[in-house]
Amino acid sequence: MNFIPQIEPWIGKEELEQLGEVIQSTYITENKKTDAFLAGIRKVTGSDHAIAISNGTLALVASLLAAGVKAGDEVIVPDLTFIATSNAVRLIGARPVFCDVQRDTACLDIAKCATLINERTAAIIPVHLYGQAVEMDDLLPLANKHGLTIIEDAAESLGVVYKGKHTGTFGRFGIFSFFANKLITCGEGGVVLTQSQEDWMKLYRIKNHGRDRKGIFVHEQVGYNFCFTDLQAAVGVAQLSKYEEMLNRKRKNFSQYKEKLAHLKDVQVMDVPEYVDSNYWFINILVEDPQALSDYLEEHGVGSRRFFYPLHLQPCYADMESATCENSLWLYSHGLSLPSSPLLTNEDISRVCQLICGYYQG
Repeated sequence: MNFIPQIEPWIGKEELEQLGEVIQSTYITENKKTDAFLAGIRKVTGSDHAIAISNGTLALVASLLAAGVKAGDEVIVPDLTFIATSNAVRLIGARPVFCDVQRDTACLDIAKCATLINERTAAIIPVHLYGQAVEMDDLLPLANKHGLTIIEDAAESLGVVYKGKHTGTFGRFGIFSFFANKLITCGEGGVVLTQSQEDWMKLYRIKNHGRDRKGIFVHEQVGYNFCFTDLQAAVGVAQLSKYEEMLNRKRKNFSQYKEKLAHLKDVQVMDVPEYVDSNYWFINILVEDPQALSDYLEEHGVGSRRFFYPLHLQPCYADMESATCENSLWLYSHGLSLPSSPLLTNEDISRVCQLICGYYQG
């Protein structure tokens, strides 16, 4: 019986053809394919300005630098997220401040965020987690009141729309990741959306050795090499051609899981609020002992994974004081991500659900 992975990219001949075009052209650094990829991302998100970065983590770093966040500043981040969100803050010498999340969405709790703002706070990084969306209508006024920069970590949320507007387009900056487990992938890669040409140029200088264009050796500032390649973009262009189909498949998968598991009193399928159109990046359930269920599924040829480990418990942050974030801890203690690939078949989902039903019903 075939193993069903928790997540798997949809890669095929389209990606190979696009890569072949780039290799034959010999222009393998940022060139026409990168332009085409960014045009596709702007179309999907409705953003006017997009810039390609090596990966999602560096997209966060570049955005923090462009926003003027500096050593000694504080940046509020949700306690439940992949560690890149907070690591980006530490990498520039600033201090991440961990904020608890809402139990129903696993996203930043705006009311608790408000209590963490002080004179050292420079920015807030809301994370649109697992296909959910942060309540931006509440967060934006709070940030504006205190003069804080919003950098949306939309790494997982391509295709997620909040009240008619795509995630990543609300803040001053919004970042996406195209790692292999995302809705569409470039293998590695990131994009920053921004509201203005001025901020776009700040990002370009940061990522391109501090200069305004390639091929010159006059550098207006000290910068970094956070550049993209046309090889990555070629895969991304091919992935964008399947974007709508992947989104539809993910949404269909979620509906099937929800229907097949609805009768189990021991299993809660996490849904999204009615004002969110989700990409269902990871399809999540809440159970009493997620590790035991995960082990059982693994024994029967099905992959799953626990929720992200709360940041305030991370060994690498042992030097930082933080209040216990009860909801993020509860979600970690109960959450499990089921197979969520767009390549799943109806039979795959039925098999996963039958195993879960058998586990709880005997």
